[in-house]
Formats: sequence, structure tokens, C-alpha cells
Amino acid sequence: MLALGLASAEASAADRGNSEPPRLTRPVEPQYPPELRDAGVEGQVDVHFLVDRYGVAKNPEISYATHKEFGEAVKAVLPRWRFAPARRNGTPVDQQVRMPVMFVVKQADPLSKWAGRNVFKKMEANPPVNADDLGVWPEPSDWIEPYYPPQLTGTGKRGEVVVSFVIDEHGDVVNPEIVVGDDPYFIASALAATVSLDFSPHLDPETGEAIPVEMAVSYHFDEKKQQQWEQAVNTPKN
Repeated sequence: MLALGLASAEASAADRGNSEPPRLTRPVEPQYPPELRDAGVEGQVDVHFLVDRYGVAKNPEISYATHKEFGEAVKAVLPRWRFAPARRNGTPVDQQVRMPVMFVVKQADPLSKWAGRNVFKKMEANPPVNADDLGVWPEPSDWIEPYYPPQLTGTGKRGEVVVSFVIDEHGDVVNPEIVVGDDPYFIASALAATVSLDFSPHLDPETGEAIPVEMAVSYHFDEKKQQQWEQAVNTPKN
């Protein structure tokens, strides 16, 4: 799940007079650090290095990195990059260059794309506690009731969907999983409502640190009740 953007190499200030700067001809993607990828962390690295007269990248130095792991990944793979070397008056020459490298997590699944964030991530480093063990279940700032799917309007079909999920250290809903439910329209509506919930992070009473919590919610779909609710909401009060 890596989308790597490699910008064109830029000449250093001393070499801007070159008629032809180096040109990247064979990029090789750095390995996305697994922990950062699984956590949905994105970032950027600015790397300075020499492109010699044979098009080989040498002596990389990381001038900026949002996370040191990104910088290490770029340094590890940079010797495998190949360039068309800089030329001065048609002759290949060594040249210092700067290149920004972007690490972007692809939101390939439809739910992450809809939510505008990475909904699925691994929790191995900090496993969640069960909400049943807390004594008091976490409550969202606002409850979001899923709408009856318009594709089923007029059918009178009823259904239940139970969604388990994790409230992460930031209060976001991640890793939703269908426990009960088989109708794809009910499931889609339930998932959209679930990932839209906003919680306050749960704090460990001993350390004060935010810890993830696992819980589940049950949604009941009934077209008549939905219509009655909408009518009550839209009816003006005297």
C-alpha cells in the first residue's frame, strides 16, 4: 500500500548553470516501514546526494525526514537508483542534487476512501482492551443512526447488523467487522454510520495514556420506523 512520488532532481545552487541537470531513469521504491504503513502514517524525506558522471547515486544525506524510518528506507535503496548524468557542454559531469520523496498510504478499500482516512490498521503493538472490562462503555460525542438504504425503499425489509470495531488512541473508529448481518445494503449503511462515530480517547487510569478499546454496536433497520422518525423530525412544532 505504497504510493511513492519522486520529484525531479534539482541542481544545487552552485550547479544551476549546467545546461542539463541529472534525470532519474530508474527509480526503485523504498520499502515502506511496516509499523508506519500499518498505522496509516505518511511522510516526506528530503535527500541530498551526488550523481556521478556515470549516473550512479552516491553519498546520500538526509536533510529532512518526518520520521527517521522513512529516511533510513530512502538511504537503503538510493544506491539502486540510476540517472542520466548531468552534462556541461555535452560532457557528463558529477553533480550534487536534492530530491524529495513522498511516502503515501494508498486508501485502496472503498470504506477508507469514503471516510477520507485509513480505516484499517494493525493493533499488534498496542492491543485493545474490551469495553466490557471497563465498567462503563465509551459513548460517542453524537450518535449517528444509519439511514434505511434507498435501494430497499418500498420493500419493507427489516434487518439487523452488528458491527465490532476498535476505538483507537485518537478516538477514531478503526477495523470495523461485521458480526451479524447478510444484506449488503444494510451492511454498507451500518459501516458508514460506524466509521463516522467520534469518541474521546480512553485513558489508562494508571498511566494516563490513551489506549485502544474494542466494542460493538447493533443497528436495526425498519423502513416504517425510519419513515415515522423522519416525519416526526420534519413536522413543524406549533
